[in-house]
This record gives sequence, structure tokens and C-alpha cells, in this order.
Amino acid sequence: MALPKTSCAQRGARTTVTTVSQFFQPPLYWQQFEDLAHGMLGEAYSIPDAQQYGRTGQAQNGVDVFGRSRKYGWIGIQCKRLSDLDKDGNPYPGGPITRKFFRDAATEALAFQPSLSIWILATTARRDTKVQGWVNQLNDEWASSNRDLRYRRAIVWSWDECIAYLNSFPELQRWYYKDVIQVRGTADLDKMILQTIALAFSRPAFEVPLLCESPAEFLQALSDTQRAVRTGELLDRESRHVIRKSVGGWRDLGDREARDGLDFVDKRLRQLRSKLEQGRKDKKIREVDGFLDFTDSVLARELEDLRGECVNALNGVLSRWNLPTV
Repeated sequence: MALPKTSCAQRGARTTVTTVSQFFQPPLYWQQFEDLAHGMLGEAYSIPDAQQYGRTGQAQNGVDVFGRSRKYGWIGIQCKRLSDLDKDGNPYPGGPITRKFFRDAATEALAFQPSLSIWILATTARRDTKVQGWVNQLNDEWASSNRDLRYRRAIVWSWDECIAYLNSFPELQRWYYKDVIQVRGTADLDKMILQTIALAFSRPAFEVPLLCESPAEFLQALSDTQRAVRTGELLDRESRHVIRKSVGGWRDLGDREARDGLDFVDKRLRQLRSKLEQGRKDKKIREVDGFLDFTDSVLARELEDLRGECVNALNGVLSRWNLPTV
């Protein structure tokens, strides 16, 4: 398939034509994303000796991967990272792009040596027209500059562009699944779904006492968590963009025991949301100084128990899979 004009075709990245387009599991961990960016740069711009730059998970001068194209000169990629860290202390990949982040990252990349002709910001977030507008604006500013900036271009690779590359290059596709995210069967896909759901539970709504939560934020957290359990999509709390996506939700799990366990979690989340909403209608739950306050201690205990059942059931599934609990 042809790549979007706003990305690869904009600066002549190489593509091939395929007849079938399929979805690909985004990388769950930083090293996977950096490896994929390395592979895409090599394929798209015919740079067999592209290199990863700096320490893992820490862009230096706005660049994680770079290489030299015969046609376009030096090209650098920064892989968007979240502030949350995994068990190894590395950031999770992806996340939404704000205008400030984009401008700051582009400015930082100006210090990279050798000087770049193309700077690419890659993210596992979906394509965003606002972001493309910022890219076009920056490129216009650079083009009208009297400095060497007029020869530089910025590009954003969303996960949509990454999917297009994976669909365009069969060897890249096979390498990504086999060696990067290491999907060799149903069990690997199940593991990815469970890891995404576990990350969705790693939030204050399931960690701090209920009295420390505001009603609106707690309800939103429950809704977002239930969405992750059912669809495998995890939303950023503030931007509402998808920041992590697995191949599906609990119904897509191949392991029946895990599927039954997550079915139980989904039902308890639904009960928790329902009781919370009804309690607010009945004025048994109110907001005092921005936090939850209960006039019915029995209801408060029921909500705490339901929340605990969700976490315990999830941890039971994670333990059977030898995955970190929440």
C-alpha cells in the first residue's frame, strides 16, 4: 500500500505495494519500539547501517536512531516515550504528542551532529491532524529561514505510518513479529493482552483509599480500565488518546482460564461503576472538598470489596502467567 503523503512520501521514503493491509500489535516496551524504528529507517530510506544512538530509553539531542541516506543525507528518529517506567527502569513507548513537546524535541534535535536533513518523531499513538498541522507549520518556518534550517524537514510517524511500513515490507514484518515483539503463537498474544490490562490497573483508582479519589476522576478511571479490559486499548488520562493497544481484550484471550478470570474482573468493574453511580444519585456518596465522601458506611465497604476483588482476580491470572502483579 502507498504510505500517507504527510509522512514517507513527503520526503521520498521507499515503499512497496501490497494488496492486504493488517493491524499490527504496537511494541509494549521501549527496546521493542527503538528496534522497530531502527528497522523502519533502514527499510524506508535504504540505510542498511542505521544505528541506535545514546543510552536505552534516553534520547540524546532529540535522536534515538540515525543513519545516512545516499539521497537525503542524515536522518534521525526520536521515539516518543511515556514518563512511566517499566520494571527495568526504561520508559514505556508512545504516548500523545503536545505542541510544546513537539517544538521542544525539534529544537533539541538541531544540536545533533552530524546535522540532520530529516528529523522524524515516532509514536505508537494514532494519527492526529493537529500534530500534522504543527509539523507543516514548523516546516514552513524552516523553509523560510535564512539559515541551513531551510534544508531541513520534520516528519511524524504515528502508529498508522508504522503499520503502513510493516504492510509494505514483508521482511520487516516477519522480523518485527519474530525477533522484536517475539510473537510465535497464541500464548505470546495472550501475554500482551494481559500486560496491557495490568498496566491499566496501575493507577491511583486501584491503589489509594477511595476517600482520596474525586468522584469524576474515579468514574473516569473505572471507565478507562473497563475499556482496556474489553478492547485492549489504554487511554491517556488527560489527552484521551490511545497510548497503548494490544491485539484485543479479554474475550480475545486464547487461554480459557485467563479468559474466565478476566470475565470475572469485567463483571466486578461493571458492578463497581453501577454502585458508585447509584450511590451518587441516592446521595449516599457526595463530593466534599473535591474528594469522595460516604454517608453510608456499608456502601463504602461494598465498593472497597469490589475493587479488591477486581485486583485480586487479575493478580491471580497474572501470577499463573508468571507476570508481575499490580
